[in-house]
Amino acid sequence: MAALIVWASAGCGAAARAGRDTGQDSAPDHATDSAPVTAVHEAAVTKEDRRAAETRWTDQGGMAAVAHDDARGDLAQPPWTGGGSIARTVGRLYVTSADGTSGACTATVVGTRTVVTAGHCVRTSAEGVSSRAATWDENLYFVPGYRNGAAPHGGFTVRRVRMAADWQTDGLDVAMLEMNPAPDGRTVSEVTGAQPIAFSARSGAPAHFFGYPYTNRVLHCSGPVAPEAGGALLRIPCVMGVGSSGGPYLSGGAAGGRVVAVNVSSDAEASYGTALGAFARGLYRDSEHD
Repeated sequence: MAALIVWASAGCGAAARAGRDTGQDSAPDHATDSAPVTAVHEAAVTKEDRRAAETRWTDQGGMAAVAHDDARGDLAQPPWTGGGSIARTVGRLYVTSADGTSGACTATVVGTRTVVTAGHCVRTSAEGVSSRAATWDENLYFVPGYRNGAAPHGGFTVRRVRMAADWQTDGLDVAMLEMNPAPDGRTVSEVTGAQPIAFSARSGAPAHFFGYPYTNRVLHCSGPVAPEAGGALLRIPCVMGVGSSGGPYLSGGAAGGRVVAVNVSSDAEASYGTALGAFARGLYRDSEHD
């Protein structure tokens, strides 16, 4: 299968930016000696941080700049027209790169205040730099249900990011984003609902893949999933392209299905997603309950 694609070439389409950490990468209380180490990053914590991130994408036209290059025809996969929860829970995650340029990935609301995406959508390393020394993005801004340049459910800033310190390892390229509430105080799920999430997937079961590969609407494809890299990844026989990183693989139906993986890479014939397992479960639990 294809190796994981580095973010600058096939993830969100932008390099990462240095940010603020809570300190050293640290293992959570439930970790064992063999468990992956968790990295926790503070993003838009203060009112000033939140205002700056939102302004970057709205008042300063950042969303419009990204939309300028969005495809409207000749799409890699058909657009999703089924409505339902997918039209509200899946959206675009905007980021600012180290040199100030804009990029976007795909993300999904999966909890009261939690959005899931790929780890490389919020952190990346340059050639020769270790995963743990990678820089962080700034101005993370999630727009659920994005379509044709519009934000029908508003936008949400990110308070805290949780992911593996060694996120470039197969099976660890996933991030749980703890979202700030909307200006009216509602949580993201109170605005959009939440897609169910599961931390196991059946090989050979049909799955549905959703993403924004630099398109003006969410696209959809489906097929049976197969394990790769010893089960750390799931392979689905369809390709979307740059910007679809972080997009969910759903099992159990397209409308109310459970998120079982997030897209991280592709080759000429298939896409590959990080299968959500025990480590992702811990990230999710901490995001929802800390």
